[in-house]
Amino acid sequence: MPDIKDKDDLSFQGSEIFLDKPRHIKFTVRGLKLIAKKYGSVVKAFNKLEKMNQEFDVETMDHLVLLLHAGLVHEDAKLTTDDVENLLTMNNLAAVFQKILEAFGGSMPQPEDGGSNDDPGELLSTSTGSSTPAGLS
Repeated sequence: MPDIKDKDDLSFQGSEIFLDKPRHIKFTVRGLKLIAKKYGSVVKAFNKLEKMNQEFDVETMDHLVLLLHAGLVHEDAKLTTDDVENLLTMNNLAAVFQKILEAFGGSMPQPEDGGSNDDPGELLSTSTGSSTPAGLS
């Protein structure tokens, strides 16, 4: 396991995505607490992405809404899950899914060896071998 930098690194500004306006998905402690309250732990929530239903069922969409809300709440404290539901469309679900994974990797401590966590697909992969569920691509 690589050594993690010992200093605070605030350089990650989030994964930019255009929804209703340019937004930045970033998982701060507040967002991570929202996820942990719902799923018991952050690890369980992101592991759930691996097993995400390949169809657009209610559970899958609720999961994406919660993760996106948790990733956006750092820049808009008044944003609700209802607001987030209205930002998601069939056209942007795959992009949102990818940006959530990207933001999760970017929000993690960076290894000292100069490596990065920019490819969360290595951290989390689906049963299809892709970091995007087949139904979302």
